[in-house]
Amino acid sequence: MRAGFTRRPGAALCGLAALLCLMRAAPAMASDVVLYRIFLRDGSALVSYGEFARVGGQVVFSIPITGIESSSPQLQLVSLAESVIDWDRTDRYAEAARARQYSDTRGETEFAALSDQVAQTLSNVAKTEDPARRLALADRARQMLADWPSRNYGYRASDVAQLTSLLDEVVSELRVAAGLSRFDLSFVATTAPPAYVPILPPPTLRESIEQAFIVSHTTTDSTQRVTLLRAVTDALAGPAAAGGWAAALRARASADLAAETRADRAYSEFAQRILTASNEKQRRADVKGIQDLVKQVLKADDRLGGARPQTTSALLATLDIRLNEARQRQLEHDRWALRIETVRAYERRARNAFDQLGRVKPTLELIRQLAGPSAKTLPQAYKRIVSSSREFSLIKPAAELANVHGVLTSAFQMALLAVDARIRAARTNDMNVAWEASSAAAGALLLFESARAELQRLMAPPSS
Repeated sequence: MRAGFTRRPGAALCGLAALLCLMRAAPAMASDVVLYRIFLRDGSALVSYGEFARVGGQVVFSIPITGIESSSPQLQLVSLAESVIDWDRTDRYAEAARARQYSDTRGETEFAALSDQVAQTLSNVAKTEDPARRLALADRARQMLADWPSRNYGYRASDVAQLTSLLDEVVSELRVAAGLSRFDLSFVATTAPPAYVPILPPPTLRESIEQAFIVSHTTTDSTQRVTLLRAVTDALAGPAAAGGWAAALRARASADLAAETRADRAYSEFAQRILTASNEKQRRADVKGIQDLVKQVLKADDRLGGARPQTTSALLATLDIRLNEARQRQLEHDRWALRIETVRAYERRARNAFDQLGRVKPTLELIRQLAGPSAKTLPQAYKRIVSSSREFSLIKPAAELANVHGVLTSAFQMALLAVDARIRAARTNDMNVAWEASSAAAGALLLFESARAELQRLMAPPSS
């Protein structure tokens, strides 16, 4: 800008206002949907009907199976590994597609709003007397223009640059009017529009179907592959897909679908056989048998061409769980085998105590019911319990049998209390003491059954 330029700011403002009016244009017609492109590393290009998403190492998007001329085309949700995508081309095209969509839908409306804001600000500049305030308003208008390209896909960036250049001239003059030094800063937009990427036309019916066939060969998901192949064969069965290309592609898709069906059947039958066998081997704690099944799965997967990696992975994971369960069960068997002789020896020594308590069980039951027994029976029962209890107290149990021994000891004590209380109740005709005897008898019976059940559990091998 020339240092001696003295045009009044008002004239520059009028020129800017006129330019803003000329830059207004009629809004463009909005397109119905954004069609993105997913470019593969092998050079193939796939249509993404709407936005795609990157989730857990996969890119997820919808592809049209039929032509997209209808308002509701047939779509198929698919996913591909991120590693097969040419992300540089894909991202550049996505940015261009978004810019086109913005231009077709909101661009002109928002540019008009920007123009109105700038025009209103310039109008305020013209009406403001304070030079510093006028300069601040002009700077704000210039900042709005500078921010526009980066926030709006570079829409009409050249127009914005032209406006900014003219506004720089106004700001320079306002600085002089405010008593500041003139400057030569051209505050133009630094964000250029996205690099030009040609927007491809919507896919034809043939392109949509061929794309689905390409995805069926690219995806590693067998379920998705079968679904796509079925959709391709169905789409090619209609009259809209007439022609030599359709017959050839349908033959290929049908052959692939038949191969996928055979693979599904083979893997399903094999997996069922392996799982049935593993159930039995896990039940019998056959660790080596389950390890052999793992080898069978790997060999079978190689023989079948690794066509179902998800099925194989799930099967191996299940076998790994059952292998750990078999190992745990084998450890339980080993533990049981090591201690069973100790348990049996204890059972032989404690057998008489169990027998004696078993003989007095009817007496304890009558005491519990407050229904007897006869006066002659009580002293005999008391002596039998005392004798058995003394004999039982001489047994020194192993650590794993301490619980059983303690419960049976308590059963003897409760039995003695029950019989003794029943005798006292009979002598004093005291019903309260009789109820005490009943409670003690109930406790003795419960403890006796609990000790016997626990001893039987310890003697039994681990459940199959």
